[in-house]
Amino acid sequence: MSETKSYPYATFLDIKFPALTLVDVPSLVKACKDKWYNQTLCKVNDSVVRLGVMQGEYHWHKHDRDDEFFFVLEGHFIIDLEDRSV
Repeated sequence: MSETKSYPYATFLDIKFPALTLVDVPSLVKACKDKWYNQTLCKVNDSVVRLGVMQGEYHWHKHDRDDEFFFVLEGHFIIDLEDRSV
């Protein structure tokens, strides 16, 4: 039987703000108490914009039906792909 591993991630998929709302991202980051935090901020067409606060390594995973875009505000972010790291 396959075992599912649990990770200590705080993930909130609810949409926190309506479209075209000015979001104070630095305040949200400052209020974050989790090492790995993910909050959906708003919806844009058929996509969502999420805030991710990460410290340390995040487990490798993939999305077969979705694309991801990362905009790094502070620090370094290395993405491990199947054939290389970027």
